[in-house]
Amino acid sequence: MAVAIINTDFPEGFGADMYDAVNAEMGIVADPPPGLIFHWAGEVDGSFTITDIWDSREAYDTFTGERLMPAIEKVAAAAGGPTEAQQRTIEAAVHNHIKP
Repeated sequence: MAVAIINTDFPEGFGADMYDAVNAEMGIVADPPPGLIFHWAGEVDGSFTITDIWDSREAYDTFTGERLMPAIEKVAAAAGGPTEAQQRTIEAAVHNHIKP
């Protein structure tokens, strides 16, 4: 079953610049992760927010462990910021999504 993963309430200093640097480190545009159905990122009510729909929680967990966290640690360490995931994560079962 598809799941929505919403990450918000990131630490101070995390925003579009850090997000872009992490994506560049992963090469995400040229090599999107298996199982990702939909992704968007931007500011919601003053807080940077990332929302994904994944084929499964397992696909998200694999991506997070193998690609996302190593990229965050590398980019954050270079920028002198926190290297741990410090955000609120909400998981929801997806009843329906439309893919044109």
